[in-house]
Amino acid sequence: MKLIRLFILCVFCVITFQLFGQDQYRAEIGINGGGSYYIGDANNKLFNNMQLAYSGFLRYCHDYRLAAKFEITNTKISGPGFSNRVLTADLTGEFNFFDLEKNEYKRFSKIFSPYIFVGLGEMFYTNNSNMSIPFGVGMKVKLGNRWNLNAQWTNRLLLADNLEGLNELNDPKKLNGSNIFNNDLLSTVTVGVSFDIWKKQCDCKNTSVIKRSFF
Repeated sequence: MKLIRLFILCVFCVITFQLFGQDQYRAEIGINGGGSYYIGDANNKLFNNMQLAYSGFLRYCHDYRLAAKFEITNTKISGPGFSNRVLTADLTGEFNFFDLEKNEYKRFSKIFSPYIFVGLGEMFYTNNSNMSIPFGVGMKVKLGNRWNLNAQWTNRLLLADNLEGLNELNDPKKLNGSNIFNNDLLSTVTVGVSFDIWKKQCDCKNTSVIKRSFF
Protein backbone atom coordinates (compact mmCIF):
# COMPACT_ATOMS: atom_id res chain seq x y z
CA MET A 1 0.00 0.00 0.00
CA LYS A 2 2.84 2.38 0.84
CA LEU A 3 4.52 1.61 -2.49
CA ILE A 4 1.29 2.42 -4.36
CA ARG A 5 0.89 5.70 -2.52
CA LEU A 6 4.55 6.54 -3.18
CA PHE A 7 4.13 5.78 -6.89
CA ILE A 8 0.96 7.91 -7.09
CA LEU A 9 2.79 10.75 -5.32
CA CYS A 10 5.72 10.58 -7.76
CA VAL A 11 3.42 10.64 -10.78
CA PHE A 12 1.46 13.52 -9.27
CA CYS A 13 4.66 15.49 -8.60
CA VAL A 14 5.79 15.07 -12.21
CA ILE A 15 2.42 16.31 -13.52
CA THR A 16 2.44 19.21 -11.05
CA PHE A 17 5.96 20.19 -12.09
CA GLN A 18 4.82 20.32 -15.72
CA LEU A 19 1.86 22.50 -14.77
CA PHE A 20 3.50 24.90 -12.34
CA GLY A 21 7.24 24.43 -12.74
CA GLN A 22 7.91 26.58 -15.78
CA ASP A 23 10.70 29.06 -15.30
CA GLN A 24 9.60 32.66 -14.87
CA TYR A 25 11.76 35.76 -15.18
CA ARG A 26 11.35 39.27 -13.88
CA ALA A 27 13.06 41.20 -16.70
CA GLU A 28 14.22 41.22 -20.33
CA ILE A 29 17.16 42.86 -22.04
CA GLY A 30 17.05 43.39 -25.78
CA ILE A 31 17.85 45.31 -28.96
CA ASN A 32 15.67 46.72 -31.76
CA GLY A 33 16.35 47.89 -35.29
CA GLY A 34 14.26 49.52 -37.98
CA GLY A 35 13.39 52.89 -39.42
CA SER A 36 12.25 56.31 -38.24
CA TYR A 37 10.47 59.31 -39.68
CA TYR A 38 9.32 62.61 -38.31
CA ILE A 39 6.23 64.80 -38.67
CA GLY A 40 6.93 68.50 -38.39
CA ASP A 41 7.34 71.75 -40.27
CA ALA A 42 9.33 70.08 -43.08
CA ASN A 43 7.18 66.94 -43.46
CA ASN A 44 3.52 66.06 -42.95
CA LYS A 45 3.38 62.53 -44.46
CA LEU A 46 3.54 59.26 -42.53
CA PHE A 47 6.56 57.01 -43.24
CA ASN A 48 8.14 59.64 -45.49
CA ASN A 49 11.96 59.87 -45.75
CA MET A 50 12.66 56.91 -43.45
CA GLN A 51 15.99 56.84 -41.60
CA LEU A 52 17.88 54.04 -39.84
CA ALA A 53 16.99 53.62 -36.14
CA TYR A 54 18.33 51.24 -33.50
CA SER A 55 17.82 50.93 -29.76
CA GLY A 56 18.52 48.96 -26.61
CA PHE A 57 16.03 48.38 -23.84
CA LEU A 58 15.44 46.88 -20.41
CA ARG A 59 11.93 45.65 -19.59
CA TYR A 60 10.75 44.82 -16.05
CA CYS A 61 7.78 42.43 -16.06
CA HIS A 62 5.50 42.99 -13.07
CA ASP A 63 3.33 40.06 -14.19
CA TYR A 64 2.14 38.49 -17.45
CA ARG A 65 0.09 41.59 -18.37
CA LEU A 66 1.94 44.63 -16.98
CA ALA A 67 5.51 45.76 -17.63
CA ALA A 68 7.73 48.84 -17.46
CA LYS A 69 10.40 49.52 -20.06
CA PHE A 70 13.39 51.87 -20.35
CA GLU A 71 14.63 52.31 -23.92
CA ILE A 72 17.37 54.39 -25.57
CA THR A 73 17.03 55.00 -29.32
CA ASN A 74 19.52 56.48 -31.79
CA THR A 75 18.32 57.81 -35.15
CA LYS A 76 18.27 60.95 -37.27
CA ILE A 77 15.83 63.14 -39.17
CA SER A 78 16.43 64.91 -42.45
CA GLY A 79 14.69 67.31 -44.76
CA PRO A 80 15.39 70.19 -47.13
CA GLY A 81 18.59 71.80 -45.88
CA PHE A 82 19.00 69.88 -42.62
CA SER A 83 19.98 66.50 -41.16
CA ASN A 84 20.05 66.03 -37.39
CA ARG A 85 21.06 63.16 -35.14
CA VAL A 86 18.44 62.45 -32.44
CA LEU A 87 18.85 60.43 -29.24
CA THR A 88 15.78 59.49 -27.19
CA ALA A 89 15.39 58.07 -23.69
CA ASP A 90 11.92 56.70 -22.90
CA LEU A 91 10.33 55.24 -19.78
CA THR A 92 6.98 53.61 -20.58
CA GLY A 93 4.36 51.40 -19.02
CA GLU A 94 3.04 48.47 -21.08
CA PHE A 95 -0.19 46.46 -21.02
CA ASN A 96 -0.37 43.03 -22.70
CA PHE A 97 -3.79 41.87 -23.88
CA PHE A 98 -2.94 38.19 -23.19
CA ASP A 99 -0.92 36.35 -20.52
CA LEU A 100 2.39 36.06 -22.34
CA GLU A 101 3.74 32.61 -21.42
CA LYS A 102 4.01 29.06 -22.70
CA ASN A 103 1.32 27.34 -20.64
CA GLU A 104 -1.33 25.38 -22.51
CA TYR A 105 -3.29 24.78 -19.30
CA LYS A 106 -4.17 28.46 -18.73
CA ARG A 107 -7.17 29.84 -20.59
CA PHE A 108 -5.71 33.27 -21.41
CA SER A 109 -2.13 32.09 -21.86
CA LYS A 110 -0.63 32.80 -25.29
CA ILE A 111 2.83 32.69 -26.83
CA PHE A 112 2.02 36.05 -28.45
CA SER A 113 0.30 39.21 -27.31
CA PRO A 114 -0.42 42.66 -28.75
CA TYR A 115 0.30 45.47 -26.31
CA ILE A 116 -0.07 49.23 -25.88
CA PHE A 117 2.20 51.62 -24.00
CA VAL A 118 2.60 55.24 -22.92
CA GLY A 119 5.10 57.13 -20.80
CA LEU A 120 7.53 60.03 -20.54
CA GLY A 121 10.78 60.64 -22.35
CA GLU A 122 13.56 63.06 -23.23
CA MET A 123 14.85 63.86 -26.71
CA PHE A 124 18.38 65.17 -27.34
CA TYR A 125 19.13 66.94 -30.64
CA THR A 126 21.20 69.83 -32.10
CA ASN A 127 22.65 70.87 -28.72
CA ASN A 128 19.15 70.95 -27.31
CA SER A 129 16.80 68.68 -25.37
CA ASN A 130 13.11 68.62 -24.54
CA MET A 131 10.62 66.30 -22.92
CA SER A 132 8.40 64.05 -25.00
CA ILE A 133 5.42 61.76 -24.59
CA PRO A 134 6.13 58.32 -26.11
CA PHE A 135 3.16 56.09 -26.95
CA GLY A 136 2.32 53.32 -29.37
CA VAL A 137 1.46 49.70 -30.07
CA GLY A 138 3.43 46.50 -30.42
CA MET A 139 3.45 42.72 -30.61
CA LYS A 140 5.42 40.25 -28.48
CA VAL A 141 6.08 36.60 -29.37
CA LYS A 142 7.70 33.90 -27.22
CA LEU A 143 10.38 32.27 -29.38
CA GLY A 144 11.63 29.85 -26.73
CA ASN A 145 12.11 29.39 -23.03
CA ARG A 146 13.99 32.71 -22.69
CA TRP A 147 13.94 34.38 -26.13
CA ASN A 148 11.28 36.82 -27.32
CA LEU A 149 10.46 38.68 -30.53
CA ASN A 150 9.29 42.32 -30.38
CA ALA A 151 7.69 44.43 -33.11
CA GLN A 152 6.77 48.01 -32.19
CA TRP A 153 5.50 51.29 -33.59
CA THR A 154 6.51 54.16 -31.30
CA ASN A 155 5.41 57.78 -31.58
CA ARG A 156 7.12 60.48 -29.54
CA LEU A 157 5.29 63.79 -29.25
CA LEU A 158 7.96 66.42 -28.61
CA LEU A 159 6.86 69.15 -26.21
CA ALA A 160 8.44 71.73 -28.52
CA ASP A 161 8.55 72.78 -32.19
CA ASN A 162 12.28 72.89 -32.90
CA LEU A 163 13.35 69.34 -33.78
CA GLU A 164 14.69 70.51 -37.16
CA GLY A 165 17.11 72.94 -35.51
CA LEU A 166 16.38 75.67 -38.07
CA ASN A 167 14.94 78.99 -36.92
CA GLU A 168 13.27 79.62 -40.27
CA LEU A 169 11.13 76.49 -39.74
CA ASN A 170 9.99 77.49 -36.25
CA ASP A 171 7.02 79.86 -36.31
CA PRO A 172 6.81 81.96 -33.10
CA LYS A 173 3.14 82.72 -33.87
CA LYS A 174 2.49 78.97 -34.27
CA LEU A 175 0.84 79.26 -37.66
CA ASN A 176 2.68 76.51 -39.54
CA GLY A 177 2.35 73.57 -37.19
CA SER A 178 1.61 70.14 -38.58
CA ASN A 179 -0.70 69.07 -35.74
CA ILE A 180 -3.12 70.67 -33.29
CA PHE A 181 -0.38 71.02 -30.67
CA ASN A 182 2.08 72.56 -33.16
CA ASN A 183 4.65 70.08 -31.85
CA ASP A 184 7.05 67.83 -33.75
CA LEU A 185 6.53 64.08 -33.74
CA LEU A 186 9.28 61.44 -34.05
CA SER A 187 8.17 57.89 -34.90
CA THR A 188 10.05 54.60 -35.15
CA VAL A 189 9.01 51.23 -36.55
CA THR A 190 11.30 48.50 -35.20
CA VAL A 191 11.71 44.75 -34.80
CA GLY A 192 14.02 43.12 -32.27
CA VAL A 193 14.77 40.32 -29.86
CA SER A 194 15.04 40.15 -26.08
CA PHE A 195 16.43 37.67 -23.59
CA ASP A 196 14.85 36.89 -20.20
CA ILE A 197 16.96 37.62 -17.12
CA TRP A 198 16.53 37.73 -13.32
CA LYS A 199 14.85 34.41 -12.65
CA LYS A 200 11.94 34.35 -10.20
CA GLN A 201 12.03 31.98 -7.25
CA CYS A 202 9.59 29.09 -7.48
CA ASP A 203 6.20 29.66 -5.89
CA CYS A 204 5.14 26.21 -4.65
CA LYS A 205 1.98 27.21 -2.78
CA ASN A 206 -0.28 25.59 -5.36
CA THR A 207 1.63 22.32 -5.18
CA SER A 208 1.54 22.14 -1.39
CA VAL A 209 -2.19 22.85 -1.27
CA ILE A 210 -2.95 20.06 -3.75
CA LYS A 211 -0.73 17.63 -1.85
CA ARG A 212 -2.53 18.28 1.44
CA SER A 213 -5.95 17.84 -0.19
CA PHE A 214 -4.85 14.59 -1.88
CA PHE A 215 -3.73 12.99 1.37
